[in-house]
Amino acid sequence: MNDDDALEALKRLIFSEINLDCQQYKDKYLKRRLMVRVRANGLSGLDEYLSFLRTHPEEHDTLIGTITINVTQFFRDSSMYNYLAEQVIPDIIYNKTEQGRRVFRVWSAGCSSGEEPYSVAILIKELLGERIDGFQISIHGTDIDDGSLSKAKKGVYSRDQLKNVDPKLLDTYFEPFGENYRVTREIKDMVRIKKHDLMADRKQTNFDIIFNRNVMIYFSREMQERLLMDFYNSLNNGGYLIIGKTEILSGKARDVLTVISGPERIYRKDKA
Repeated sequence: MNDDDALEALKRLIFSEINLDCQQYKDKYLKRRLMVRVRANGLSGLDEYLSFLRTHPEEHDTLIGTITINVTQFFRDSSMYNYLAEQVIPDIIYNKTEQGRRVFRVWSAGCSSGEEPYSVAILIKELLGERIDGFQISIHGTDIDDGSLSKAKKGVYSRDQLKNVDPKLLDTYFEPFGENYRVTREIKDMVRIKKHDLMADRKQTNFDIIFNRNVMIYFSREMQERLLMDFYNSLNNGGYLIIGKTEILSGKARDVLTVISGPERIYRKDKA
């Protein structure tokens, strides 16, 4: 089997056995990441790794980590944030204004070291401007890792983590802190950071937006289906779920969530 055939077979196997959709990755990138595991296991090529992966399920978690490489930055994935700013948040603001409702709740489920919830806080502040006093904004960032939560609570970030932040936003919402930058009190006060186990802890409710990007890939298909329905039940009617671009809806969630943007993996809970 040549490398191209082996790569396609690996994509199918990874999708069926690990539920990670590799079609989102460029072949050159994917092959490079797979070769890391080929060499680590002392194999000669992708064809041998294909056979190895079929018989060594313990390799699955390591492979996922190698392919996805958790990189945390502010405003990571600009096209998703653009859609959020142009479509999702304005829709929520309009509906709340029409209904005379003030509470706007967001959940960053799997927030790592806090870049995502703080990015969303900045975006909402920019979009609402002086109107923000007319709303009660509550952004929740949760994770299971104590080290990541500690960093999120401090709100201190390196220049590399802030490389996607517009200079105007950097000047407005961050302050120099040694060689790094710290989120201003105004933004920190909009965000609540706490520990939460998605599978074991009490379910949260009444959210207008839930982010769960690049987290489900670590779970079994059964756990993913359960988690997606937990998120569905945690959303207000008209609320939005946003998942990672390498992730897919599965189970009952495919029937009850409306696709708003397929490329951005944005879905809405419509009224029953």
